[in-house]
Amino acid sequence: MPDVEYRGWRIEPQSYQPDGDRWRPKAMVSIFPVLAPPDVVFDTEQDADAYAIKMAKKWIDDRG
Repeated sequence: MPDVEYRGWRIEPQSYQPDGDRWRPKAMVSIFPVLAPPDVVFDTEQDADAYAIKMAKKWIDDRG
């Protein structure tokens, strides 16, 4: 999934497969990593990246 710009912040999805099976959402917001809790996993990278973007947008919104 390509990088997203949101409210002046660059969001780079970086979802990964820690065990080679399911995907963990992760997004880099400018220089701040935003990680999902360990129990949040997805079957596809696309679903994990979509969640990571949503999670990063919330992180940005919470900081005004």
